[in-house]
Amino acid sequence: MSKNIKYITEISAQDKNALENLNYQNLECNINFKNLLVKKPWGSEYLLFENEFCAIWILNINYMENTSMHCHPKKDTSLVCLNGKISCNTLNNSYKLDVLNALFLSKKIFHQTQSISKEGSFILEIETPVNKFDLVRINDTYGRQGTEYEDKENYTNKTNLTLNFLNKKSTKINNTQIDLLNISESSQLNKYNDNSIIAILSNSLHCGKIFRIKDIQENHIPINTLVLLISKDDEI
Repeated sequence: MSKNIKYITEISAQDKNALENLNYQNLECNINFKNLLVKKPWGSEYLLFENEFCAIWILNINYMENTSMHCHPKKDTSLVCLNGKISCNTLNNSYKLDVLNALFLSKKIFHQTQSISKEGSFILEIETPVNKFDLVRINDTYGRQGTEYEDKENYTNKTNLTLNFLNKKSTKINNTQIDLLNISESSQLNKYNDNSIIAILSNSLHCGKIFRIKDIQENHIPINTLVLLISKDDEI
């Protein structure tokens, strides 16, 4: 099956109007989410990796449950389906994604994600820059519209959730492999299938943005750049 990444970079008139008509605070988050499981009404999420430039989260959405319709006024968002199938809606369109299909959404674009698989769905989300409180909810199935990010009552300590480049550089969700890799030479990518997804995690114009390995130009990945690789383990 052909794998697609959809880049949504144009803020619509509906997005602009919705954001202009909402009252929200520009909050800064100083919480260390490392190895914390955050309970959500639709499932849960946890921090997979964070540096000074971007944060990577794993969302586990239960069948036919959905996130709020929300936007991030200051953050770009990359969404990758890791297992199952999801429906991702903006104020203008709806996109169906299965494993290794993905969306990139520029800041201020409202979006909502729903699991449409009976076993639920895992989604990887990259937020650039880092600020978990950069969140505006316009409507929500569970009555959270207009509210801030979940408070500490919803946090549970769990060991070994968050990756770090020193001693835990990879993880697997079902048959989807997730790796952190420091690029010292381009040949390091040769073992990955063309449909594998790569994202630069170092300071870069492209930081946090997702690409297919087959599509990214070599000069987008300078030597000694930290990257994220997402692949099917039977295709590496």
